Amino acid sequence: MRVVVTGGSSGIGKECCNLLAGIAEEIVIIDVMEPDINDVAWIKADFTDVDSLDKLEHELAGNFDALINSAGLPPRESNELDILLVNFMALRKVSEIIIPKMNPGSSLVNLASKAGSNWKENLPQIKQLIPITNLSDLTFFCKQEELNHVRAYDLSKEAVIVWTMASCEGLKKKEIRINSVSPAAIQTRILDDFISAFGERSAQMINRIGRPGTPQEVAEVIMFLISNKSHWITGIDLPVDGGTSAVVNCIKCDLSQLGYK
Repeated sequence: MRVVVTGGSSGIGKECCNLLAGIAEEIVIIDVMEPDINDVAWIKADFTDVDSLDKLEHELAGNFDALINSAGLPPRESNELDILLVNFMALRKVSEIIIPKMNPGSSLVNLASKAGSNWKENLPQIKQLIPITNLSDLTFFCKQEELNHVRAYDLSKEAVIVWTMASCEGLKKKEIRINSVSPAAIQTRILDDFISAFGERSAQMINRIGRPGTPQEVAEVIMFLISNKSHWITGIDLPVDGGTSAVVNCIKCDLSQLGYK
């Protein structure tokens, strides 16, 4: 198995690489930061410069069996443009470059987020974002929509979920599966960014479900989705959230009294 992992130098991407060690014949990490992992190939790439990613066409030799898109930025203030560039536009660009190099029977997994779960309610805005392919149009879109860093982050992950679903049928013709994974709060170096951005509500939810998740807990699910054990699963967004979705749905729909006590 030959696997490409974007953002593989840290967080969930790094944990994916650790789990792939000894399983994958070759692991190629695409990241701006050099990985401190043995026996991997590293291609340095700045995901905020989407146009520069064209070079990957020539730097990635041979065919691949899996692509794990885990590169991403957290919701930091005044970083709206870069959040959309890295979390969605670069993800799509890398995918479009690597998909023609993927073997039949291969799997693509995109890292989305629980923050993207309201994609149905925000579909008109998502449909404006997804066709954008250049920096000037994206800059205009950010200003026109008056996006702050929190909305930009949510929107970027909503777009990942929608693009994943929308790509399912076309990739099925190439015998390639595509899915997304949506973690809730995960114990990484950027967890504080999320708590700061989403406020007390985020801290309360972590307390309610017991703890943040770990990168390994998300990576294990990604390993399942790139394995043959999930060969009949494609086009879905899979929450990995410690019960966050269940708690939110129970609150919204007043279901709490219907379950086990």
